[in-house]
Order: sequence, then C-alpha cells, then structure tokens
Amino acid sequence: MRKKWIGMLLSFLLLSGSITPSVYAVSINDRTNTSQGSTSQTNETTATSSNAPLIESTNPTTEETTGTTENSAENSSKDISVDEVHFPDQNFRQVLIEMMEKNHSNVLSDELLATTELDLSGRNIKSLDGIEYFKQLKKLEVQNNELEQVDVSALSELTYLDVSKNKLSTIDLSMNDHLTYFNGKEQLINAEASKDDREWVINQDNLKPELNKIDINSTNWEYNGSVFTTVEPSALNYSYQVEFSQKAILEETSNRSLDITVDVKFLEQNSVESIIPKEEKIEMVQGETKQLEYSLVPENAKIEQPVWTSSNDQIVSVDKNGTVTANEPGEATVSLLDAEKILGSFKIIVNKVYDESTSESTDLTQKEDTLKSFARISNSPTVSYQTHVKNIGWQTNQTNGSAAGTTGRNLWMEAIRITTSGTGVSGDIEYSSHVKNIGWQNYVKNGETSGTTGQVLQMEAIRIRLTGELAQNYDVYYRTHVANFGWLGWAKNGEDAGTAGYVYQMEGIQIQLVRKNQGNIITGNAFFQKNVNNPTVSYQTFVKDQGWQGIRSNGEMSGTTNQNRWIEAMRMQVTNTSLTGNIEYSSHVKNIGWMNFVSNNNISGTTDRYAQSEAIRIRLTGQLSQFYNVYYRVHAANFGWLGWAKNGADAGSSGFVYQLEAIEVRLVPKGQSSPGGGVPFYNRNTLADPTINYQAHLRNVGWQATKRNGETSGTTGQSSRVEAMRINVSNTPLPGAIEYSTHVQNIGWQGYVRNNDLAGTTGRALHAEAIRIRLTGQLNQFYDVYYRVHSANFGWLDWARNDQYAGTANLNFPMEAIQVMLVRKGAPAPGATTNPYQTSINHLFVMGHGAGDPGASYNGINERDFTRNELMPYLQKWAGRLKTNRITFYDTNADMFQDTRRMQGAYTISSSFSSVTEFHLDAGAIGISTGGHVIAHRNGNSYTTQNYAIANVIRTHVGLWGSVQNTGGINLRSDLLNLNVLHSRGIPYRLAELGFITNTRDVENIRRNMDQIAKGIVEGVTGERL
Repeated sequence: MRKKWIGMLLSFLLLSGSITPSVYAVSINDRTNTSQGSTSQTNETTATSSNAPLIESTNPTTEETTGTTENSAENSSKDISVDEVHFPDQNFRQVLIEMMEKNHSNVLSDELLATTELDLSGRNIKSLDGIEYFKQLKKLEVQNNELEQVDVSALSELTYLDVSKNKLSTIDLSMNDHLTYFNGKEQLINAEASKDDREWVINQDNLKPELNKIDINSTNWEYNGSVFTTVEPSALNYSYQVEFSQKAILEETSNRSLDITVDVKFLEQNSVESIIPKEEKIEMVQGETKQLEYSLVPENAKIEQPVWTSSNDQIVSVDKNGTVTANEPGEATVSLLDAEKILGSFKIIVNKVYDESTSESTDLTQKEDTLKSFARISNSPTVSYQTHVKNIGWQTNQTNGSAAGTTGRNLWMEAIRITTSGTGVSGDIEYSSHVKNIGWQNYVKNGETSGTTGQVLQMEAIRIRLTGELAQNYDVYYRTHVANFGWLGWAKNGEDAGTAGYVYQMEGIQIQLVRKNQGNIITGNAFFQKNVNNPTVSYQTFVKDQGWQGIRSNGEMSGTTNQNRWIEAMRMQVTNTSLTGNIEYSSHVKNIGWMNFVSNNNISGTTDRYAQSEAIRIRLTGQLSQFYNVYYRVHAANFGWLGWAKNGADAGSSGFVYQLEAIEVRLVPKGQSSPGGGVPFYNRNTLADPTINYQAHLRNVGWQATKRNGETSGTTGQSSRVEAMRINVSNTPLPGAIEYSTHVQNIGWQGYVRNNDLAGTTGRALHAEAIRIRLTGQLNQFYDVYYRVHSANFGWLDWARNDQYAGTANLNFPMEAIQVMLVRKGAPAPGATTNPYQTSINHLFVMGHGAGDPGASYNGINERDFTRNELMPYLQKWAGRLKTNRITFYDTNADMFQDTRRMQGAYTISSSFSSVTEFHLDAGAIGISTGGHVIAHRNGNSYTTQNYAIANVIRTHVGLWGSVQNTGGINLRSDLLNLNVLHSRGIPYRLAELGFITNTRDVENIRRNMDQIAKGIVEGVTGERL
C-alpha cells in the first residue's frame, strides 16, 4: 500500500534533524498495491490524477512553519478524531479514513499541518465542516459535490480553490489573502416558484443574495433583495460576484463569480385543504392582542375568501386579518374559513389580570412589606443582548424579544453578551454557550462574553437563567434560530435552547424578561439533540395474496421482493414526539391514478379490488415538517429498488404499469444527509432524452472538443486519424452505462470500457479502424444507440446499432470521424443501416445498356452484348484474384440507366460501394472516330488516380480519343443521369468508353488485348496489384 502519510514521517525526520529539509510530494494512488510506496524529490508539486483522493505536502513542518499563526500552533498539538463531531459529513470522513493507515485509529494529529493539498472532487460531499483544521492547506478541490455552503475563512494559506459543479449560492473569500485561482462555475440550485395574483415568486433562504452582488442573465426575472420574480415561467441564471481579499491577486483564468443555474419547479396554486396553527392552544391576559400564525396545506395553496370567526366575541374578538383581542376571562375558539369551509381552529384561554391591591393578607406588616416589594419591581424591565456574528463582529444591542443575529445569510453567532436593567430588584442574569468543538462553557453573567471571538467557532445552543430576587420575580424566556431548522420553540429559566450533535450553527436569538405568573409564552421543542428522542415512523403494507403484513418502522422494509407480489394499500403514522403535525400519504393505483392524501394510519390504496399500487407520495405537516424530512424509496417491478424521494415527491413509476412491491420510510432531521441518492420516479410520458457526449483524439491534434447527439467528432477530407475515443451519457435519470470497444491498428479489438474511459491508444501513432457501442441497464431498455464512421477511402459508412461493428477491419483504413445518437426504442434509424462495417473494399462494375436496349451497333456488334459476353468474363477472372478488394457486378439482365429513371438504380445502390464503373463503346464517324476516354463529373474531384489509371490502360491498348488528348483521357461532363445521381450521393462514378464500336480497328485492339485491358482496369480501380 502506498503510504498515505509519508509526508508526516518526513516531517518528523526533519524536526528530529535526521534529514535536511527539501521539497517533496506524496501522491496517493491504488490502495490495493500493498508492496509499493512512492516518494519523489522534486522542485515542483507532482501532478496526480484528480480521480483519486489526494493529500500532498510541499511544506514540511519545521520550527519556522509551526509557529506562523496562533491557530496553527494551537492545533499542532491537538489530536482531531475523524468522527461526526469534527467531520459531520459521512463522505468527507470516508475520504479521510481511506487516506489514513489502519494504525492511526482514525485520529489526525500532525498531519493537519503537513497537508497542503486536498482533492475531494466527485465524492458526494454535502458539508465541509472540519476543513478548518487543515491550517496549511494551499490547494483545495471540491468540485462536483453536493455542497450548499463552503467556509474557508480559516484557511489563511489557501491559494487554489475549485468549487465548481456544486449547489452554492454565496461564498465569502475576503479572508483568503493568498488566493490566486478560483473556479465557481456550474452551480445548480433547486427551487420552487409559487404563483401569486400576477407573477411567480421564489422565496427561499438559500436564494437571498446581496442585491448589489448579482447579475441576472435571464430575461423576465427580477430580484429585489428578498425574492426573485417573473411573469412568465422560464429558466433562471445569474452570477454572484464573489468578495475577494484586497490582498489577493487572481490569475487571468480565475473566475470572479459563482455562475448559478436555478432549476425552478413552477407550482400552480392549489385550493387550500387545511391550515396548521403554529400554536393550537394560546393563553392570553385581558386586554392583550395577538396575531394568529399558521401554515397552509398544501404549502403553495391560496385562501380565496378568508373569513375569521370567534365562538364567543365577548371573551375573544378577531378582526379580518386574524388579530385576536382578549376581552374577558374564559375560553373561546377562533376559526379560519375559506368562504364556508372551516380550515382550522385556535383554542384561546383568557386569564384575568393580576391585581396587586387584592391581597387577602390581614397582617398589616406583611401587607406593607408586600406593597414595598411590588413598588420596587418594575412593570417594564429591560433585557439587552448583543451578538458577535461571523464576518460582521459585534452587532448593536437588541432588547425585549427583538431578534439579534441574522437569518437567511448563513452567518453564525460566535458570542453573546446579556444584561438586564430596570428590574427594581437584585440578582444576576447568567448564561452559558454550547460552542462547536468545545461543548458547554461555564456560566458568565451581566454583560460578560459567552462563546468565542477570533476562532471562527459557531455557537450551537445556549442556557440563560436568573438568580436572587430577579429569579424570584421574573422568568427569562429565549429561543434560537438554527441552521436547517429555523426558529425553534421557547425555553425558559436555564433550559437548553438550540441543538447538540448536529453541528448546526445558531444564527439568531430572541430573549424576553416576563413577570412571574404573567407570561403567556408556551415553551417546548426548544432544544434538539442528535439521536435523542427522535420520532418513530411506522408503516404497514397490504400485499397481494398475503394481506396486511407486520408493522415496520424507521427504514425497515415492508412488502416483498422477487416474489411478484404487489402492494395494494398501506398505512403509516408518526409516534414518540412532542412536535405537532401529521404524516400524510397518497398512492397512485392502477386504473385509478393518484388518490387523495390521507394521514395518521388511515388506508391509502385499495384492499378489495386486486389493484396494484405503482407510486406513492409522503409528506409531513406542522412542526414535524419544520424539523424533519421524510425520505422513502420503493422496490418496483422491473426497476428494483429506486432512489430516495422526500417530502411529497413521487416515488415509483407512471405509464409503465410496474407494481410497487416494497417500501422503506425514514425520518431524517433537517440538514442531515439523505439515506442515499438515485432516481425515485420514472414517468414514461415525460422521460427526457439523455445526452450522449463523445470526444475523439486525433493524431498530431490531440483531444478535440466534446460533441453531442449526432454531431461530427473528428474531421473529414483532411486525412486525419482517430486514435482514441471517450463516450458518456448525461442528463438522464435512467440507470445504466454506455460501453464501447475500438479496433486498433496492429492490435485488433480491445476490451470494453465505459463512461468516458479511454478506448484506443494515445502517443503510439496507432489509428482506430472500427468501433462498437452498447448500452446497459435501463438505458438499454428504453434506447438504441446508433453510430456511424467516416472511414478513409470509404467516407461515411451506414449506421450501426447496439454493439454492431462500425468501420473497417483488415484494410488498414483509419477512422477519420464518428457520429453517435440515442434513439428511443421503436423509433426509426437516423439513416441507412445496410453496410456499417467493411472487411473488404467493394466496387460496383456496370455493363452498359441492356434490358431491351442494345446500345450502339455496327458490323454485327452492339454495346450490350459486347460488354456482357466478351469483356465481362475477363473482368470476373481478375476480380476473383483480389485479396483486399471486392468487385460486385450489376444485374446483367437489367439496364442501370432505365432503373435510375424509375427512381431505382443509381438511387438505391448501397453507399458502401467505394466506386461505380460503367463500361460502354462509343459511336461516331465510321472508320474515322477512334480511341477511348473516361467520363467523370465536372463538379467533383474527378482527376483521381483511379480515373487516370483506366485512361492509361485505354491509351496503351486502344489509344485516346482526340478530344481528350490534353486532359490525360478524362472527359468532364454533368449531363448524364447516373453520373449526376451518384455524384449527389457522394459515390465516385466513372463511365469508361473503351473505344469506338464504329471503328473496326478499335474493336480488334480491344479483342486482341482483352485480358490485359481487364487486368489493368481491375488494378486501376482497386489499387491492388495482381
């Protein structure tokens, strides 16, 4: 095994003085070779393949480098475990574990300082948390992942950063002074646009860039700093201008922005089904007003005619906007209707205002003391709090429930200070922060700093409590805004608020100080700890011939596989949770379609109709949907296990009549990795055609640009030679691969490669001659792959399909170009398919006239009989001796000219023929006109070796016609039918007039030299010596 941490060994030797410092590089390659290691001394970084994880060091740790920054020195002596706490992303951890030796026990120590390069590209990483430990990192490649945010502010030595092909909407590089290269291309973000009265609106947290930093590249779209809007559904593309350090000097090839494509799903407005109250039970005091809050089901629905009602206006009144006023003590129900349809209700409890003057104590001294105490206690105390936010620093003070920090900007809180004033009593306010990589800190109080500054460490949770008389007379309430979850519930008096174990940053906070027994804030769901008190999702399937199966839960399989038993119905529920909300689900049933959503263990599907379920949608509502994603996948007939769907997306298939056979369902906290990827749903009617991409490597040219979907890769008419090919399929949800093999000069057929691997050779001056291509998996089920080759001497051959040979073999003819297409099963081929592959060169010989047309006649001889009965046997004799070439003779019972006039003949002969030669005798002045010639097309490349060779044979044995003495025997014309048709088809054609039938001397010369004339013509046409 090549050592993943050779750099650390060298660093240790450097520190111990065993060797002198020098620049070195360590490449990580195939882990299966356990007998070899590789370390090379060089002046430059050794290039390595981007397909393998890479740790590379060019800066051995010495006394000079270990103390460059405070953080570096701090971390150099600290071991970091490769675990969920330090590296939350499973795929990131896996890369690090792959690069470590087994005896490291998954702990990083001095490696953190020795590592200067990391290649994490294409590893499906969703979070780079933990990258900040690699303090000496200079080059970071994270392209082609699933990253929605990247924070490299702690990497002060970074010079190279590639984040292309991710899901980034913003990035801040203002702290990276040494950066010289940045690539931010091809960011793809999914978004939903809802329809209001006039326009479509995108309003989601990860698409709220600073207004002055974006350039919209799409027509119709506008942005106001909060939402994107358009009046017409269309693609959204924009550039986000990245903020770089003023000290950074970027290369010319570096990007200055993130190029963002938003894949917008336009959601039509639906009729509202119901509402989910934010608080179903609300306590108020007399005289208090409150705005009722709720969410819609479905989310993109609209209430057309909202009507608010109260069951008792004397206790609680409500206005048209849903603002309630507590009038008298008691209980009332406030409902929201859409016209006459009740959507949901709120239970309001009104409490009596506490009256200090009604003390029942009869002891005068006690009464006076109580009155004095109340006099000291303020009715309007103030709690002030100030947050220290990433990239901003200390913000201005907020008070009494106002939000401090930020939301929607991906900026975490790092520290906080809290004070109270105007309480009229003694006592302190104390608070403790839970900080990433540190945990719970000790309590501080009264404006002291809790958390950290200057360490780029996020706060994740907080506890706040009161002491002394302050605690006796007041309650302190607080809630946090957390990444991925949003605003959590309220905590009070020292309870935990925020998260632990998820590594989710706190972004905002609200704090309120409330007199004892006067608070109407409902607490709960303020703190979430990973893997503690998670809800349980349980589900049950009704299976063909088996009925209801046992209950399964939390990702277990319900149903069957490989038994051809379909699911007919299912039911599910969520238990063991204090969160409000339900789980709702809808089945797509054969001959019925999508059924209405049901919830909470009601039956979806049928149990008495023997009808198979084919797809399902599952979604959460209420607080469940705020804190959890529901993931689900199905096992479908013919497809097997499909990919994971989530939150109401379709899982299964439509249009195929493929039954559901099994299902798995899981609840995953927001922001956590999905159970897996893949395609969850196929719709036969809307399945988009894939893109096929291919690239040719030409001798003396190298790799050409990628071509797609039938475009020509390579060259024609330039005698270039294809040496290698790369092919892949993109833009398709269908599983499967494309495989291909080339026939190479001096090698023959190579083994198959797939998915953009190299077929052929480079650097060996060996040309490819043929290729075969095939599809696998579902790609092969729905598509045919067609391809054709432009071959030297042949030009474009016909189309091959699905692993047929295309090109040539045994002829040493290079491939010069190729076209490849995917065609849906059952659709017609893109062109002729008769002859895609040649192992010999085929020429067509045509004897002139025939089928009732004898042609010219003189002295008992006619063209038809002379060419067929006297010339043709000699031509057949020499054609039979060919080894590389082949000659086919046109039907002697037919006349090609007459066939062509019927739109056959020259119109229908195979394009695989390398040339067509037609034989005639001329007619002229009897005994005077003499000699032969070769007719070729005026507008083509007619002065060819083959045409001159035939003319020279005629010159030698018969003589040339006087009119072509100065052209070497070539007569250019464009007035003959066969000549013009074959020229239009790109098939070389010539008409050989061997001599004049009206000149007996010409006829005698032809007869006397017939064998040599036939041999010379066969050699001249084929180029093969006999």
